[in-house]
Amino acid sequence: MKIIKAKQSGFCYGVKRATRIALELETQGISRINTLGPLMHNPQEVARLAAHGIIPRDKIEDCVGGKTIIRTHGITRQELERAESLGINLVDAICPYVKVPKNHIDQFCTQGRAIFLVGDQGHPEVVALLSFAKGEVFVISDPTQIPQLDSARAIGIVAQTTQSREVFDEIVTKCRLQYADTKAVFTVCEDTEKRQNEGREMAGKVDLMLVVGGRNSANTCRLTDICRSIQPRTHHIECVAELELVSFKAAGRVGLVSGASTPDWIIGEIEQWLESKSG
Repeated sequence: MKIIKAKQSGFCYGVKRATRIALELETQGISRINTLGPLMHNPQEVARLAAHGIIPRDKIEDCVGGKTIIRTHGITRQELERAESLGINLVDAICPYVKVPKNHIDQFCTQGRAIFLVGDQGHPEVVALLSFAKGEVFVISDPTQIPQLDSARAIGIVAQTTQSREVFDEIVTKCRLQYADTKAVFTVCEDTEKRQNEGREMAGKVDLMLVVGGRNSANTCRLTDICRSIQPRTHHIECVAELELVSFKAAGRVGLVSGASTPDWIIGEIEQWLESKSG
């Protein structure tokens, strides 16, 4: 069994940065370090950080005392205002790429455009973006969900940073047929697109694909779907223990890719397991 590991694996820049910020706070001896929600969408890494005293909190009211890290996906306007009223000491670990669609939404709203946000309804990044928008925003995940507005309406299109170019392009193409004044900015982050492209290419060359990452990770789930559309023997796993449930029969070449929130230590454990079975 030959193992082919993606070049673009492990933490993306934003998650790596957020983790570094959190661990630096720990070294400063701060007695209470909170994150509003999980710092990233990887249960195993969140548990590891919790062992270091970096604790996810469900509500902003639970974050009083110590310092509270704003996670990679961002925070809602209401949560920010509530934190300020409670005197909560916030540390910004929002991924810089997540701030890009917000800036474009602000610009489009200023121009009076209706915003079509290509994203997953209810995802923390999308919820945060909606909370700051000063105009009309519609969340859509595929071309069939494009709203039926007046055809003369000016439209602005942006994307949640973990979407796919294919879906975004399909939506933009259909919108331009429906609305003459359509402006679109591709705001999927470069890391996400590279992982998707590499996963797509790899899936066509192997007998089995392993996609490693949290099941609550939107970018990992999307990467899994992309790989599975090419290689049906694609398995989404979170940790090394789940490999026992995978059949590697007739899998001479195994592809290994990961989501953007998957730490190197989990990928390393999986590599070691695979190597022990390939001898």
